[in-house]
Formats: sequence, structure tokens, C-alpha cells
Amino acid sequence: MRTSEDFYDALAPLFDVMTDWEARLAAEEPFLRAALAEARGKRVLDAACGSGGHALALARWGYEAVGADASPVMVQMARQKAQAAGLAVPFAVAGLADLPEVCGPAAFDTVLCLGNSLPHLLTQAELVAALRATAAALAPGGVFVTQNLNYDLRWQLQPRWFAAQGDMLDEQEALVWRFADYDVPAERIAFHIALFRKELTGWQVQVHTTPQRPLFQADLLAALAEAGFGEVRSYAGMTAAPAPFDPATSGDLVVTARKICDSSRR
Repeated sequence: MRTSEDFYDALAPLFDVMTDWEARLAAEEPFLRAALAEARGKRVLDAACGSGGHALALARWGYEAVGADASPVMVQMARQKAQAAGLAVPFAVAGLADLPEVCGPAAFDTVLCLGNSLPHLLTQAELVAALRATAAALAPGGVFVTQNLNYDLRWQLQPRWFAAQGDMLDEQEALVWRFADYDVPAERIAFHIALFRKELTGWQVQVHTTPQRPLFQADLLAALAEAGFGEVRSYAGMTAAPAPFDPATSGDLVVTARKICDSSRR
């Protein structure tokens, strides 16, 4: 299996095929604006930013946005998109644990970590370390927002197939199909992405795989508390009127939390 960095380097050319950014941002904007207003600030870090869709939207909405991702290829794509859009958004190559060193300590009013990124942290210790680093990148009272799949439900149902997404890429038809295998004794998921391209000789496919740890709500809330966060709220999704998270029915687990102390000094 690939590391998450290698996995997303390989995925990068088709990342935007997977996402209808216009529709996604229209749906998420009210929730994000409300969370950002609660932070009472303008400087926002989009961690695990991928190809930069959220960071660029934040800049268009008038925020001082910065993006960071562990994948150098993703960061290069985001920089190219920012340049093409005429937006002065800096992007850095950094994993979650590196945020204070690369992006600055106590530099942000809000940190976002969206797109089901935290399951790539394969132990509770790694999760806590990443959240401590995230807290270190936040100003006192800053707000953290994360969106991940509801693994409390998925671990029970073990759905294998995601919906396929298709679009044109470099004047070729392209298709992305995601699927998963579950290793219950090891509490691991093998997450696969099949990348299809229609070339002159016919359809060609590459399959890339990376390990994930099922991120249960209880583990995330415990890690946030250990990392120095409070005022934690859990929602079923990023919508204009979000419902409370229900582990038995919600598709996503969306959590907002406020930095209340420096856990490294406790």
C-alpha cells in the first residue's frame, strides 16, 4: 500500500474530476461562513487542502487564506489554480503535524481539515499529535472544523462501493471509482481509487491503495480534549441548517471545536 502522500500524489491529476466544486461550495458555504464568524477572525488555514478548492473559495469570500497539504503534487496544482484565478493564496507542503513549523505558531483564527483526511492517521497517538499541532497553529480561542465520514455507521455496514465520478481531463474522458476493503481484526480499511482514462487504444486503468483507520466519534472527541480543545459540537453534515450528529444514521461526522488551552504545557 502507498503512504497517504504518495497516494494523493498519484491521485492529483484526477482529483478535481472527483469533485463538483461549484455544487459542493454552494452547499457548504453557509456552514463555513457561520463557523468562520464564530472564530471572529479573518485568517484561515485550509489544512489537507488537496487541489485548493476550499482555500481559493475562502479568498474569494474575502478571507486571508492559506493552504497546506502533505502532497507536493496537490500543492503544485493548487498554486497553479491560484495563479490562473489571480488569487494571492500561498500554499505550503505540510502534513498536519508540521503546521506550526511551516505555517506559523498561533497564526490562524480558524483551521479547516475537510475531505475525510483524519482517517489517514493510523493510531490514536498520531491523531492526538496532529490535533496538538493544529491547536498550536491556532490563535487562542481559534476554531477548528473537520469533516469526515461517519465510521461509527460505516464500520457496521461496511459499504464497499462509492459512486463513480466522471469528467473530461486533458481532452480525454476520465472516470474515478472509489471502493474499500475492511480488515476488522486490525481495525484498518484499504481504501482504493481506480483511475480510468479513455485513450486512443481504449480505456486504461490504474488502481491506487492507501490504509485508513476508522475514525469513530468517541476517538475523535477524546483526541480533541487531549489536544486542548473544548466547546466541541458534532453535526451530521455541512449544511445551512446542520442536524446534530447521529452515529446510527448520519453520512458524515462534522465537528467544530475551540482552542481553550495549550495542551503541550499541561
